[in-house]
Amino acid sequence: MSNYYQLADDFPQDFLWGASTSAFQVEGAAKIDGKGITVADQRSKKGKYLDTSISVDHYHHLEEDVALMAELGLKSYRFSISWARIFPHGNDEKPNQKGVDFYDKLIKLLVKNKIEPIVTLFHFDCPVALVEQYGGWASRRAITDYYRYAKTLFELYGDRVNYWLTINEQSLLANVPAMNGIKDDNMLKLRQKGENSNYNMFLAQAKVYALCHELFPEAKIGPAVSYMTNFPYDHTSANALKSKSMEDLISFIDMDVALRGELPSYYLRYLKDNKLVLDIHDGDEEILQNGRANFLGLNWYSTSVFKLSHQENPKMLAGVISNVEKVRDKRLMNSEWDFSYDPVGLRFALQKVNDRYPNIPIIITECGWPEREELDNGAVHDQKRIKYLNGHIFELREAIRDGVNVISFNPWSFLDLLSVNDGMDKRYGLVFVNRDNESEKDLARYPKDSFYFYQKVIKTNAKNVVELNINEAK
Repeated sequence: MSNYYQLADDFPQDFLWGASTSAFQVEGAAKIDGKGITVADQRSKKGKYLDTSISVDHYHHLEEDVALMAELGLKSYRFSISWARIFPHGNDEKPNQKGVDFYDKLIKLLVKNKIEPIVTLFHFDCPVALVEQYGGWASRRAITDYYRYAKTLFELYGDRVNYWLTINEQSLLANVPAMNGIKDDNMLKLRQKGENSNYNMFLAQAKVYALCHELFPEAKIGPAVSYMTNFPYDHTSANALKSKSMEDLISFIDMDVALRGELPSYYLRYLKDNKLVLDIHDGDEEILQNGRANFLGLNWYSTSVFKLSHQENPKMLAGVISNVEKVRDKRLMNSEWDFSYDPVGLRFALQKVNDRYPNIPIIITECGWPEREELDNGAVHDQKRIKYLNGHIFELREAIRDGVNVISFNPWSFLDLLSVNDGMDKRYGLVFVNRDNESEKDLARYPKDSFYFYQKVIKTNAKNVVELNINEAK
């Protein structure tokens, strides 16, 4: 029989069962051992709750945390490197040796425990010094500095890292420029800076894709995309078109540029309609064409339902998520933070990606359920998270049976971690960290019930995962 008809029936034996975090949300140690200040550090400090100076102190609990990963049985760990821990000012003459040593130690521990490192180069933490020097990502100078930073990491760790993620949720950074330290009192100028930061990130990544392919031809490199899957509130074409447009401009744009090497027509139309002009130079087209990703990282949490309205979204720049209202589907389990439990949506979303980019390797880089949680005699009984994981892993298997090339699943998050807007109230972890917004307490680690459920998933290659009626999770 032709291989054309030989679809997989289950997760492959070498499937990478993992978990995920980011540097500024878990490491702490924001101002020690030579690390520079990042925009993420500044934003968390202005928040209502704790800042990144300690977070959950992964920096000083490295051996303990990796030992817990090994106990869980992880096959992969998706984490980020803080640019400012390697280059405190973003473009220093030499890297900060203590920062280099920290990540070297982490990667060595992972490899020793047969855990595949999946490394994110940039996750919301632009060095503040680059913003002060020239405006950060709003300037084309950031392309050169990011390329040099990435090249340094390839040279330091490329012999042990087979999977690289370039930029986490680029479209969010472009549409909320403050997350990159980009500000302007004039809204049109702010939008202009935001879109040029978007373009500069596209160019920087393309150059880094090409460099990685040159240095490590067998490695996988791609973006970590915020994948919104939207549905219209009703059957009207206007609501359906708006839902599609938001998916295009928030999710598929990052995938299209990374895999096709050009700016898509729907984005050019958006720029034209909004009178936004990119700082395009001769040779840019060739840079995008010659540097392309060879896999996708997808951050996927839930589906969302939208309908047209007159309301503006104060967090996002006008034109992308604007003039819409998000509608809660009361038939589904919904979190306090408005995430819905809709695992079939993951299968649907993956089919859409596979239709657009057939057989592209996909890593689920984030997928998780937030709850307020407290210890109960040293345990956390997070049954909703278990149902969330069970449902999404079941549908992930169905997507693989559909022919989607999913190679890894890394739920958010391994540890409870710092949320910029909600501190420690909003917990995602498989491991509970004993601290709250007011006190560091002892920072002790306690595996939750979901830890042991997922441990069995990994051990049995998901044989313990069963189909649930969607209403059973309510």
